[in-house]
Amino acid sequence: MQKMEALALSFPSLGRAWGVSPWNVDEFAEWAAGPAPSSGMRCTARFVLSVWNPYHEWACGPFDLTEALRCWDDDHRAAFIAWARAPWWA
Repeated sequence: MQKMEALALSFPSLGRAWGVSPWNVDEFAEWAAGPAPSSGMRCTARFVLSVWNPYHEWACGPFDLTEALRCWDDDHRAAFIAWARAPWWA
């Protein structure tokens, strides 16, 4: 769970998201599906949730790499690339 918290916190937009610190997937998924996140935050949450469980149908929708790369800024792309260089799954 510490890895998931660290992964989520590596994305600047998720610093204040519910369920990130400490990691609580149910709270985080609820936040991601709610009305608060922007489209970029939702893309980021979808990525984090896909690392947690890529087979679950999350209420916020599936992760789409093309969509994420289009809306992420340099800091978010760097966080993704850091994970992609040495991927792991929860």
